[in-house]
Parts: sequence; C-alpha cells; structure tokens
Amino acid sequence: MLTSKRPARAPALGDQLAQVMREQIVRRVLRPGTHLVEDSLAAQYDVSRGPVRDALRLLEAQGLVESRRRGFYVVGLTRRDIEDLYELREAIEVVAVTRAIRLATPEQLESGRAIVREMLTAADRSHAREFAHADLRFHALLYEMGGNRRLVDVWEDYEPLIASLMQLTVEEDVDLHPSAHDHGRLLELIVAGEAGPLADEMRAHLRGARDRMGHAVLEMIEDEALATGQAGESAS
Repeated sequence: MLTSKRPARAPALGDQLAQVMREQIVRRVLRPGTHLVEDSLAAQYDVSRGPVRDALRLLEAQGLVESRRRGFYVVGLTRRDIEDLYELREAIEVVAVTRAIRLATPEQLESGRAIVREMLTAADRSHAREFAHADLRFHALLYEMGGNRRLVDVWEDYEPLIASLMQLTVEEDVDLHPSAHDHGRLLELIVAGEAGPLADEMRAHLRGARDRMGHAVLEMIEDEALATGQAGESAS
C-alpha cells in the first residue's frame, strides 16, 4: 500500500491553532480584512507567539490569510476560490481513481467498503461531522489506491482546507445517504475497471460537492452583508 513519505506525528501547537482558525475563516467567524495580531492571538489561545506565527504561515500557504506591512490579515474564501479548489481536485482525483483500476489492492478496496459502511451509519444518525471525517478518509484512500506519491503530496497539502470545507458541504445535505451511495458506486466502478464511467462519476461527484459548497459560502456572504447592513441602519 502506498503511504505518504511524510512521517505521522501528533499535531504541533501551530497545526492545532491553524485548524481552529481555519474553521473560523471558512465559516466567516473571522471575516475578510480582519487584522490578526500575534500577541492578541497568543493571549486568546494561551500559547506563545511561536505557534501563532506557525499557524499564520500555514494559513498563508493555503491562501486564507496574507502578510502585509502591519501583519497578517484574513483573506477568506470566495466562490471563485471554491471553484478553483474543486477544479484542482477534479484534475488530480480523476487521475488517482483511474490509476486505481490497475493498482488498488483487495485490502484497500475492503477498507473503502468499510468506510462507506461508516458513512451509511453516520447518515442513519444524521451525524454530519462523523460523515465528513469518513468522507475525507475515503478520498485520501483513493489517492493511496492510485499509487502516485506526488498526487498524495498535493492532496495532503490541501487536505486541511478540504476538511473544513467538506464539513460545510455535508451540512448542506438534508439526507446524507445519496452521497454515501455515490462513494460506494465509485468503488464498484474501480472494481469493474470501467475507466470512462468512473471518470464521469468522479467529475459529477466533485461538481455536486462544489456546487453545494459554493451555495453554502454564498449564503454566509449574503447573511453577513445583511447583518452588516442592519447594523449600519441601527447605528444611523
């Protein structure tokens, strides 16, 4: 089984802080334009400035914050950012799954089936967070099945951001069962060796997720604009 060359380790403080802030940025708790002050963040999260600086650099690499003369500022995500990210996913994930037709092992396929069963259980319970965690592991497994280390590296670079977005995406679904069955269908097509239908299914799967994600982000932007407008009216 293909494994990443990056060693497994417990998340460092900077990684943990980046995860918390990433969720806040994706959900627009931290709004675009917010000035992120290292000393204030260190006091808020009871850490030294080192982990704060590490977290900000990670978020900068993911395009969520930017460094300016006076420090770091939230950039946030637009609908175009979502489209760009899912365009990247489509480009590399279609390659990964079509390679999996030749390279996936029986153990990997069974692991995939087990994850789909977890997704169905989470869907039965309407537990979006558990579903999102299983969903993320399923897609990571597809990259392992594809056997291309470079694709795995690209996935791992974007996986933290995709995880935050995926949580929002599954929250858009009233019924999670269709999505779980879609993942099962991907495995069936890998086993059947049907490269064309498999690529089409993967594209449709990712485009559906992109559309739901774009809708969720657009709703947050509109709600934020409405709240800001109402606040302005109240102040006038």
